[in-house]
Amino acid sequence: MKTIYHGFLPQHTASTHRVFAIVDHGGGETMEALATFPTAERADTVADLLNLLTVGHPPERTRDRLLAALDAEPGPVRAAVTSILDALDTNPHALAVHLRRRATAGFASFPVTGCPTGGCDTSMTCADGCLDCAACDSGECDTCMPPVITPRTALLLHTAAEILSDEVTAALENPDGWEAFPPFFRHLPPAAVERFRTAFLDLAADLTHGAEPHPRTNAEEMALHLMTDRATAELELGAFDKDLEQLPETTADYDWEGILDTLFQDSDYTMLMTNPGKLHAKTIASLFHPFDDMPERPYTTSF
Repeated sequence: MKTIYHGFLPQHTASTHRVFAIVDHGGGETMEALATFPTAERADTVADLLNLLTVGHPPERTRDRLLAALDAEPGPVRAAVTSILDALDTNPHALAVHLRRRATAGFASFPVTGCPTGGCDTSMTCADGCLDCAACDSGECDTCMPPVITPRTALLLHTAAEILSDEVTAALENPDGWEAFPPFFRHLPPAAVERFRTAFLDLAADLTHGAEPHPRTNAEEMALHLMTDRATAELELGAFDKDLEQLPETTADYDWEGILDTLFQDSDYTMLMTNPGKLHAKTIASLFHPFDDMPERPYTTSF
């Protein structure tokens, strides 16, 4: 049996920062030390990127990002990590699927700056992130396009999708549980409610794979709209502040209106959001009809 890597875990003590591989050589899972790093941040970065390569469809250039992260490490560390890259077959049952770090790695793959490589002519510091860039903050720069989905935005949207997917299912058992949803939801048949739950989970899967959550149907447009509303509320409550602090900050964070303007086909779905009564069966079916100009997702729902 060939060696199978099931995930990677960083472990930190006061003096050491190591990455361990959860590996199966044919006799069951074992945990083996892979490499030691000088800082916790560098160990976390390498573990996150390795987990992205291990499970599912990694964001583009994940391997390049890993190699770039290893440039600062000594030769033995680079050799230890790169020696296993060709053995990282995707495995839908891998342990990394169940690690919250897997999701965090996907969120961290979103950009924090819209600057071209090497910066722009307006600001020489912008390539390092737009957070402290006066030109970006004031809107003076017409070269850099701020990202629509940033790491912190992705985390809150994913959190909102998980909460809403649970609530929409629970509401089937509780007639008073529909307050957070458009009025017509309470009249939907259970099969349609389940398809809306899938819409939330599919958009959440986009985010964990480092992909912008482009809606593929009108139902997904409604779902993403509801996710931005819930993410706004959760941000104000501050319940996930500690999780957000683990991800880089940028001036483009939490641009909910920008998401609705950029990622959506149109705003026709909004007319149904306030519909107080039952929808016709044909209208319900049309909500889940795929948009012709959007490709199918290359991965299945993971959460």
